[in-house]
Amino acid sequence: MLRIAEAGDVLGLNSVLRNGAYDTTVKTLEPCRTDFIHRTQLIELMEHSEAGGRALLKILSRELTALTDRAKLMLLPQTVSGRLARLLLDWSKNGSETSHTVEIDKVLTHEQIAQMVCSSRETVTRLLASFSRQEVIHVTPGSILIRDRVALEKLALG
Repeated sequence: MLRIAEAGDVLGLNSVLRNGAYDTTVKTLEPCRTDFIHRTQLIELMEHSEAGGRALLKILSRELTALTDRAKLMLLPQTVSGRLARLLLDWSKNGSETSHTVEIDKVLTHEQIAQMVCSSRETVTRLLASFSRQEVIHVTPGSILIRDRVALEKLALG
């Protein structure tokens, strides 16, 4: 699993622009609605609208930035604990914040999280329990509550 697409994300833009196949499998975590834009319509938009071209460049720039960040997360020497902490911090950007805590309500299975941090399910389960014992996070069946962001940031550096 490479990433979780959010509402409004554009998938396959690079493949469309290079007129190639989209070689990634997409699975939904919950019911969703998708829209399809035919390649010819997209090219027309780019050619006849300066704003459309700028919007597509902005999307491509965001995708490149996200890919670079993801590659750094996976390729730079870092502990599994650090990668997991960084993933939780990334998710917390879209979580609901209350006073000093952030609730992440889109919780995946431990196996899916393990795929995202290049580890095993067992290691992720052990690390989540360890973070919980340290009172850095609190795990519930439907969410993860970040209790101590500073401590999680320190773990992300490890």
